[in-house]
Amino acid sequence: MYNPFIAEENEVAHDNELICQSISGDKEAMSRLIRRHQAWIYNIALRMVLVAQNAEDVTQEILVKMITKLSTYDSTKASFRTWLYRIIKNHVINMQKTEYEKSITTLDEYYSFIETTPDGEAEDTPEMKMIVEDLAIGCTMGVLLCLERQQRLVFILGVVFDVDSEQGGEIMDMSAEAFRKTLSRAREKLYNFMNGKCGLVNENAPCKCRNKVCEFIRQGWYKIDNLQFYKENTALVSELVSEKMDGFKDIYSDFIRLYRNHPFYDPPDLTEWLKETLEKDEFKNIFGLNQGEL
Repeated sequence: MYNPFIAEENEVAHDNELICQSISGDKEAMSRLIRRHQAWIYNIALRMVLVAQNAEDVTQEILVKMITKLSTYDSTKASFRTWLYRIIKNHVINMQKTEYEKSITTLDEYYSFIETTPDGEAEDTPEMKMIVEDLAIGCTMGVLLCLERQQRLVFILGVVFDVDSEQGGEIMDMSAEAFRKTLSRAREKLYNFMNGKCGLVNENAPCKCRNKVCEFIRQGWYKIDNLQFYKENTALVSELVSEKMDGFKDIYSDFIRLYRNHPFYDPPDLTEWLKETLEKDEFKNIFGLNQGEL
């Protein structure tokens, strides 16, 4: 899997080649460029909005922006990664609030619902284990919504995807030091709260996914045939990032691994949708490439 955050020079050159070909109207080059980046866009979007359909919509909107602005990209001013991920940053920070974002505003509010959910004893079956894992992933991803958007995105980049402060600062349009400070505050805020509440972070904490899942099933919120976050035979984030934590141990290392052991989700392939969309006259005019087909 291509990782734009640890791409070598030949990968950067390949991006630039695809860009030139795409601007010239090469629709196959455009498809390859989209496929190289759509999974990373989708995985960032999903962690920003939590709902898969919303993440797909956000990914579509970002890819349209990428394509319609592609002719303005100047490789002498910034790498394509920086240029594209600034588009992503601006979009996810300024997009309309989702219903989850409106309802989940603080950590105390987020956990108050979970704390009032009665405990139960889940059966020790393979199906129940998958449901518990789905709840664990969804809950730890959901807590990110309690961070304001800039902090949330910095956390996703720096903690989940192991983006270093230089790259992160370029993407977020801030200094490397400011990126580190924002990341440190976000990480500390979540860790301190979850360490006191969440059994995944602290085995002595009161909230255990296994104890809550029975009530969620009874209420109809969880079903084995409708898991949202647990995915079998899917790569984990930790398999795709540089994992600079090897041999390093501090209070946050297990907390960070908790997020990096989440799945790296396969996005819907949006290349055909984009081709059809860009065939419309209004998009051709915006793109300014009526001389070539995309």
